[in-house]
Amino acid sequence: MDLITIAITVSRVEAVVVASMLEGYGIPVHIGASAQASVEFNSLALGGHRLWVAEADWQVASDILRQSAAIAPDSLSTGPRRAILRYWGGVLAIYAAMLLPALALGVARFELFLLPLELMVAPVNPQGRADYYLVPQGSD
Repeated sequence: MDLITIAITVSRVEAVVVASMLEGYGIPVHIGASAQASVEFNSLALGGHRLWVAEADWQVASDILRQSAAIAPDSLSTGPRRAILRYWGGVLAIYAAMLLPALALGVARFELFLLPLELMVAPVNPQGRADYYLVPQGSD
């Protein structure tokens, strides 16, 4: 039995939802990297969560995904973006409140070098678009 990649999702949640939907129709789905879960949003850097179906089920799975509108338009929520901007506003406000008086007194030089390092641990927007590899329409 050959397996074919039908989707690569950014989030584990989306992979589980799509797989559950297909399994509800009786199509077995294998989720790659199903144990890969973290609070960090690095799943795409590690290859994403791949969904595989049997070659014999690929046509039916493709039709189900098309009919269910699982392939969402490119409309992303701006909620996480606002949250990240609020986070950075708070971080910069705290740095300003601590560093400006220290700079005025001439005692803070090393702390200025720590601010760029803060960028490396900042949360990122986890939104991304899944890639679906469906059977071309009209091919039977």
